[in-house]
Amino acid sequence: MEREDNNENRNQALESPHPYPPPAPPGQFVYQPPPQQEEEVHLRDYLNVILRRKWILITFFVAVVTTVTIGTFLKEPVYESTITIRIDKENPNILSFKDVVNLERAEEDYYQTQYKVLMSRNLAKRVVRSLKLNTHPEFASLKKAGAAVSHAGVLDKKKNIFEDGGISSDLIDTFLSRVKVSPLQKSRLVNVSFTSRDPELAAKVADTIGEAFIELNIESKFEATQQARTWLEKQLDVMKAKVEQAEESLNEYASKNEIIFLEKTDAQGKGAGSESIVTKKLSEFSTELTAATTERISREALYRQMHSGEHDANSVVMNNPLILELKKTCATLEAEYNQQLKIYKPEYPRMVQLKEQLNQVKKRIDQETKKIVTSVRKDYETAVKRETYLKSALSAQKKEALDLNQRAVQYQILKREADTNKELYNGLLQRLKETGVSVSLTASNIQVLDKAEAPRKPSKPNKTMNIMLAIVVGLFGGVGLAFFSEYLDNTIKTPEDIEKRIAVPFLGLVPCLTDNKENLPVESIAHADARGPMAEAYRSIRTFLLLSSGGKPPKVMMVTSPIRDEGKTTTVVNIAISLTKSDVKAIIIDADMRKPRLHHIFRLENTIGLSAFLSGNIEIRDGIIKTTGIENLHIIPSGPVPPNPAELLSSYKFQELIYGLYPFYNFILIDTPPVLGIADPLIVSQRTDGVILVVKSEKTPKEAAQEARRLLASVNAKILGAVLNSIDQSAFRYSNYYNYYRYYYTDEKK
Repeated sequence: MEREDNNENRNQALESPHPYPPPAPPGQFVYQPPPQQEEEVHLRDYLNVILRRKWILITFFVAVVTTVTIGTFLKEPVYESTITIRIDKENPNILSFKDVVNLERAEEDYYQTQYKVLMSRNLAKRVVRSLKLNTHPEFASLKKAGAAVSHAGVLDKKKNIFEDGGISSDLIDTFLSRVKVSPLQKSRLVNVSFTSRDPELAAKVADTIGEAFIELNIESKFEATQQARTWLEKQLDVMKAKVEQAEESLNEYASKNEIIFLEKTDAQGKGAGSESIVTKKLSEFSTELTAATTERISREALYRQMHSGEHDANSVVMNNPLILELKKTCATLEAEYNQQLKIYKPEYPRMVQLKEQLNQVKKRIDQETKKIVTSVRKDYETAVKRETYLKSALSAQKKEALDLNQRAVQYQILKREADTNKELYNGLLQRLKETGVSVSLTASNIQVLDKAEAPRKPSKPNKTMNIMLAIVVGLFGGVGLAFFSEYLDNTIKTPEDIEKRIAVPFLGLVPCLTDNKENLPVESIAHADARGPMAEAYRSIRTFLLLSSGGKPPKVMMVTSPIRDEGKTTTVVNIAISLTKSDVKAIIIDADMRKPRLHHIFRLENTIGLSAFLSGNIEIRDGIIKTTGIENLHIIPSGPVPPNPAELLSSYKFQELIYGLYPFYNFILIDTPPVLGIADPLIVSQRTDGVILVVKSEKTPKEAAQEARRLLASVNAKILGAVLNSIDQSAFRYSNYYNYYRYYYTDEKK
């Protein structure tokens, strides 16, 4: 009875005017998201991705390793035997002459050709015939298959058109697929390998390939040599007739035009070609004229020096022995005369005699100088005459040489033709002799360096290598698939995503309820399991909400989510329960009039509620406020689903309801529909102190959360923060928030 009186008094108070101030009107707060800062990607970020996607990595790794391991052990072992062949440059110098079939080619082209020959079908057929592989059990099945195809065909022939001597084309293809040619780098060696299920057969076939390759090489040379010999014999007869005819024409022309050539020899006495007499004389005259001109120039220079009067300074005069002796005597007499002049007077007989001797010597010097000048002049005149004569003789010889050149043009043509034919004839004759010797040669430039040996271990499958590669591929492929899945996954998973991607404050996280042996209701888990980790998580969110404002905590709060099924109703109920644990009164308004759930959680009737009040059909006193089994917690259910929820929420009646509840409850929480696609949350946000955004881990797309934040910010709604719901603990084990969560959870259990 006392409780009914209290409800009646409360309903009367709600209908009367109240002195409390209403919530802050919209427009006074414009939310500005915090600026996002570019952060470097750390190794722990990659580790978080791998841990979140560990089952993808493990599944891919196990699948690859298991498949490869099973396939490796089920695969039939294959043995590989190898023979090493040495291929020298073609035409080894066994003889002093080159092989007749020698062709100039690049070394690389030659070796590439030999590698192609080793893989040729002709060589394969030789080996198959030699070892009768078409009857071997390992290859016999191919022959039978080919025969079956032949009999099933339209053409009914006794011999299969795809066979060559009983060897089918498929058999040759299979044989070549087992042959591997591997040249060794920077060498003339090549490894030829053959694989087979029989190790003895693999070694035998590899050796036979080497022998057949050498035989094919020798046969090719022999056939080419025989063909060349036949061709040379025919060409030799033709060339012999041409040589005889050319020499006859040359001799006839030389006799008719009196052309005579002399054979020249070099310093060793060997022939150095021929030269005509006229040309030889012309060369001699030219040489003599050059020498005469040189001599005349030197004589002329000496003569002009003498003619200038400077005899004493001339080198010829100064270097003459007689003049040098006379000058020495003159100098001695002058010295003696000057010495005696100090004692005697010039008239003294001794002084007169010395003077006379000195004059005689000087006179003799002048006479000798004149003789030298005369001699130089005569030498110069002789040199001029000789030069003039040689010029005349050279000019005459030039005319004769020019005439000879005109007559020798045709002679040189005939001579070149005769010489060319003779050289060709001699070359052909030499080659014919060499070919005769080459026919008898069986040497080859190809040698087997190492014969094949029967392998003891199979080459395939390499179990250790396959398993190691499978482990590597499985590990890196799993990591790559995990990162690819992470790239395709655009949902919010960790608290860091809320702060970085959505750019709203982080209020707290709610772990996923994995161990619920007692079947506790998750919608009111904060009351049913007050000591559990989820209750502690909601208490942590309550603390963040109470401290979210500087002056006083928000009183009217709206809880919404970007899309449906993200746990907003569960969140609003548990937050309200956590608030009542502080001995305060809270009420929840179910403003989700499209798909209400609040009355189901508390098992109440939904015949009357918010929709009926907003439409004006009932008043607050008519019992729209429902009590719950939780102390200090009341709810207002949504009521019947109206056709126009947005219009009802935007009416003055909704604001009147908030004003009426304001003085009696410490906290008013409003549960609304999702933000995207519905206008109801945007309308309700204008009547609240703040908005709580609920996102579900690994379900809410980042784009949806960002769009929800943008829509709320566009109507100047104050976003208190976001709650990360239903998060898997392993998903944020290496997150910065995990340590805090573990700390709170441990304290709560204690």
